[in-house]
Amino acid sequence: MSRRQVVTRASQHASPARRRSDLVVLAIVALLVAAALLTACGSGPSDASGGSSGAAAPLTGTTLAGQSYDLAAHKGRPVVVNFFASWCPPCNGEAPDLAAFARAHPEVDFVGVDVNDKQGDAQAFVAKYGLPYDVVYDPNGAVGGQWNVNAIPATFFIDKDGVVQDSIVGAADRATFESKLKSAL
Repeated sequence: MSRRQVVTRASQHASPARRRSDLVVLAIVALLVAAALLTACGSGPSDASGGSSGAAAPLTGTTLAGQSYDLAAHKGRPVVVNFFASWCPPCNGEAPDLAAFARAHPEVDFVGVDVNDKQGDAQAFVAKYGLPYDVVYDPNGAVGGQWNVNAIPATFFIDKDGVVQDSIVGAADRATFESKLKSAL
């Protein structure tokens, strides 16, 4: 009898208690994997200064619409930068409030950075939530790396001089966005 046949016969003759035990182990492993994915998506420190004295790290790239984007062109106006991905549940949770917040503040420039995502999924996310601002496509997380973003969503509030004044790591609601914006105005 081959080893495979022995293993197959052993599993066929396993007691109901043994099978339940195996299922419990599999369920625990699945929960741990899910928890790890959610943790990576919603918590952890971020420092957008890129190691400098509070000045925002460079942010250049191509938007989902195919246009060039350079954060430096927005100096002289406050800017809100939001890092997200379509596959991130907390990002989906905050997107409606973020879109409404952006529409309520025409005096502020907004930019999204879609990280580690598929371009089609990112475009669908922007359309679904009606994001009214440019979104830079960052498929490999290079821009997020320059900004020391370790978890998403992450939102940064930059004053007119290009200095990061405040940030949020994890999902936020409109009231929290409003409160944090005051530091950049």
